Amino acid sequence: MSLLNYRMRQYKILFFLVPVILLSACKPGRPNGVLSPKQMVPLLVDLHIVDGSLADIPQIPDSLYKHGMRKYDAVFKAHEVDTAEFRKSYAWYSNKPDDFYEIYDNVATIIKTKADSAIKAKAKTDSLEQVKQNKILAARAKHMADSIKRVEKRKADSIKKAKADTLVKTKKAAKAIKPKLL
Repeated sequence: MSLLNYRMRQYKILFFLVPVILLSACKPGRPNGVLSPKQMVPLLVDLHIVDGSLADIPQIPDSLYKHGMRKYDAVFKAHEVDTAEFRKSYAWYSNKPDDFYEIYDNVATIIKTKADSAIKAKAKTDSLEQVKQNKILAARAKHMADSIKRVEKRKADSIKKAKADTLVKTKKAAKAIKPKLL
């Protein structure tokens, strides 16, 4: 009877111990190896920026894979995350729609902010480029006006010289004719 009693006691301990172990193992937080939302948001922002940049690459499978993998690896390296950890985190957050929505809401806000600042920077660059072009055009117009003035001055000088030469020739001709008339 003691052996049976001993076995029953073991079964009772296992019966109560297994649920306690299972419940303690299932903590409400994130499991190990899953990135925090603070880590996921900038990582996803950079990954989506890489996705957007790949749209400019010709859609040849080998070149897309070669350029894409290099860019993705650089993002993972910059965030000190490996792809397995990212996939595990992505899968875990996919099963938590409220958390995932909050993460992607932050991602969308950051990407929109970056896009707006890029648009403003481009507009500023375009504006500065326009000012530069206007200065160049103004300098060219001034140079052309100066050139036209020089040409007109040369023309006026040559006209004056031609008139003066004509007047001198006329006076010489008149002097040459006067002695013959007398």
